[in-house]
Amino acid sequence: MRNWAKTLRAASFSGVPFFVDYDELTAGKRLALHEVAGGRETTIEEMGLSTSIFDITLYLLGDTADAQALALQGVMLAPGPGFLMLPMDGGMMATAQGFRRSRGKDKNGYVGFDVSFIPASNTGGVALSTGDVTATVAAGIAAAASQFARFF
Repeated sequence: MRNWAKTLRAASFSGVPFFVDYDELTAGKRLALHEVAGGRETTIEEMGLSTSIFDITLYLLGDTADAQALALQGVMLAPGPGFLMLPMDGGMMATAQGFRRSRGKDKNGYVGFDVSFIPASNTGGVALSTGDVTATVAAGIAAAASQFARFF
């Protein structure tokens, strides 16, 4: 069984670390639907990939959360893309499109953000992350060891 805690990476953007509470990817194809008056069929024309968006709910925690929040805001507002590292998706160059910061009077030492990141590359397909490879190798070694142990 996969040990998730060992395969997840520390999250960060342009070197500023944070914790991820929730992440969501919106992606797909741009489609043009051609409908003819009185017709019963629709012709679908693929127009390429739509822009992918990673919506991340993240937080900073501890005595330096306020300073870390200022640093994170600074790198998100800096021109150009930065390096985004997510626990499961791995690293990519991305631009912070916008963010919402939240703090609460009963949550001292906690600063939350909702951020939308646009990846620099919008290529389709699946890329394996280090965590995926590590988990697969570990599972293969465990299975091989189990089969090998049957001989003794």
